[in-house]
Amino acid sequence: MNSVLRLFLLCIIVFSTDVFAQTALEGTVTDRQQKALANVQISLRNKDGGAVTRASTDQNGRFYLTNIQAGDYELAAETSGYFTTRYDFVLRSRQPLSLAVELQPKEDVKTTVEVRSTYQTIDPEKTASSQVFTRQDLDVLPFPMVQNTNHLVSNLMPGATQSHDNFINVRGNEFSLHEFVNGVSFLDNEQPQFSPGISPEIFETVDLLTGGFTAEYGNRFGGVLDITTRSARNLSNHGSLTYYGATQDNHDLSGDVGGTAGRIGYYFFGEGFTSGRYLDPPGPVELNDFGDGVRGAAHFDLQGKQDTLKFLLMGSGANFQQPNITEDQEAGRDASRRLRSQTAILSWEHTFSPQTSVLTSLYERVTGDHILPTSDPDTPLTIGSRSTLTGGMKSDLTHAWHGHIIKAGVDFARYRELESFFIDGRGDPDVFPIDFRGGVKGGQAGMYVEDHFHLLPRLTVDAGVRYDYFDLVDTQAQTSPRIGFAWSIRATKSVLRGAYSRLMSPPPIEYSLLASFIGNTAPDQDLRVGNVRAYTQNAFEAGWLQELYPRVSLEVTAWQHTGHNSFENHEISISRLFLPINFHTARAHGLDVVLNVRRLERLGINARLQYSAQRTYFYGPVTGGFAGNEPLEPGERIIPAFDETHTATAYLIYSNRRWRNFWMGTNMRYGSGSKPEQSDIRLPSHFVDDLGAGLTLWNAEARRLDLELNVTNVGDNRYQIAKESDEIPIQFAPSRTVGGTLKLRF
Repeated sequence: MNSVLRLFLLCIIVFSTDVFAQTALEGTVTDRQQKALANVQISLRNKDGGAVTRASTDQNGRFYLTNIQAGDYELAAETSGYFTTRYDFVLRSRQPLSLAVELQPKEDVKTTVEVRSTYQTIDPEKTASSQVFTRQDLDVLPFPMVQNTNHLVSNLMPGATQSHDNFINVRGNEFSLHEFVNGVSFLDNEQPQFSPGISPEIFETVDLLTGGFTAEYGNRFGGVLDITTRSARNLSNHGSLTYYGATQDNHDLSGDVGGTAGRIGYYFFGEGFTSGRYLDPPGPVELNDFGDGVRGAAHFDLQGKQDTLKFLLMGSGANFQQPNITEDQEAGRDASRRLRSQTAILSWEHTFSPQTSVLTSLYERVTGDHILPTSDPDTPLTIGSRSTLTGGMKSDLTHAWHGHIIKAGVDFARYRELESFFIDGRGDPDVFPIDFRGGVKGGQAGMYVEDHFHLLPRLTVDAGVRYDYFDLVDTQAQTSPRIGFAWSIRATKSVLRGAYSRLMSPPPIEYSLLASFIGNTAPDQDLRVGNVRAYTQNAFEAGWLQELYPRVSLEVTAWQHTGHNSFENHEISISRLFLPINFHTARAHGLDVVLNVRRLERLGINARLQYSAQRTYFYGPVTGGFAGNEPLEPGERIIPAFDETHTATAYLIYSNRRWRNFWMGTNMRYGSGSKPEQSDIRLPSHFVDDLGAGLTLWNAEARRLDLELNVTNVGDNRYQIAKESDEIPIQFAPSRTVGGTLKLRF
């Protein structure tokens, strides 16, 4: 291990870089005869505002732009003797993009000046399954859809299904919402059971990835939220203040402001919220289920000619009650919980040339989780706390060379995990007494290299390999090759793509110590299955993208995952303690279909339809962690609690900018029902519809007041979401809420 760490530290010193949403853009400019045009002036403008980046083509008609923040952009190419061409597109976080720009000559000096504009409906070089949402995309969605990351993912990520206790499953992975924040990833799960979360209000872009991961994306996979936080310089000294209120004690007050003061950019965000239904309750009526919390963020940047220094600080906290079943409510059970989180990312980027940039980030995170016991004398007693300290450094190098965009990087992190729990079943035969205090220190190190290039003029390849070493509760290392391709068919405006990824997901950091303690000391010898282990997978997928009409696209993806030591989580009695467990083998496969209608301004339509068919199987024996009450026989097959064969989500929004920015829309969700483990029944299917409408009440130059009205779960369908096992109650979906939002922009 020491030699590996020395190697990684040496690489870090050599690269000395930042990973702040690094993206590279290259392209060629030609005339109608495909002749390269030199000295064409290229300007790139973020549609959310901010400064314009400029470049010019070389003698081969090529241009390069590096270290560009993800977002919605317009590129303009202009030179004497040709009409100006404008190109609209969305730039993904850290995903290289190549553009081919064609200029039309001014053949007649009397011709009226013409500006040609093109929109990139589908990315001809997209090798991964991903859905990108910019700030402009998120702003047009009803507030309840993007109130937090769980709502955002369950409505917008293809194939994401609800599991028990507010967990979300993506492609057979229950611990699956892996977040990258400005290029830095953490092991912490962002579900409300474990974290106060990050507010989507601070997102500039979010890229929802479900497959075809390039080597830069490390481990811990199911779905990835690649988040770029809002840029201070795009806000131009403006901000907003938002209030949302609805039935069931739902209140949310947030505000942000950003701009520049000389060379310094600044952005501040703050939010406070309450909910009378914080977690999915074990009954159709919420009992002891109130929660409240705060979130805040500050972002500063100092820009120079070749160097930029950026600092992001986030903090959050949540207090919430542990929901009851009717019998526990009658007994006076009043258990509750407190979560705290603080994150800092300091980044420095240096640009050597338009072709080469180096970037470095230092990052840290501190989390706390305290379980406060019930005051009643009869129901099971749980007292516990958990704290995690993460510190690390990530570094990347990007170089454009003869049509190749080569990236290499390292990531080194140290962890400290402390856990303390006392559990007394008070006569419950399914709960054995636990008195545990422990701590562990460890870390992980990774390094990768990848190349984005054209094997043929229309064949794009992303090829890379990474090495990961993880040592915390258990130790594992793996070399992971990854490759993806995209074949663009210009005549039919289609893209065929495929990908293979070898993945190694470290065990969940939440309660791994307690799960491993039980896995080694359980009273029943058959349940002593050892430490929680890393999940290793082989992931395959193939897809087809089709432009149906400008700004209208269809994407179909077939995928399959196979692996060993797959994860799920099990609750100890009614403690709301969710401990990880490993199964020997897992197999998951499915089909995702996405129809996307993006900003048809002439019709005023935004729409999206997603459908997924998928199945997941786990096979015994249990190989690590908290094995529950009964061991699985070798080869015995179960269907996990999160498995749902058919899911679909859809939204349709109509807007009329000419009349007070009026809009109205609907958001729908369907599920065929999940299956409790080791049970012959499936929960009933469900359909839920939300409605919303809004308009501008007042508009005075830079100041504007918008009103939005919402009804969620119009039919009040309190459907059964999932049932983890026979001894754990079914969780239910939320009841209908009626509310509204006021947003002041200034």
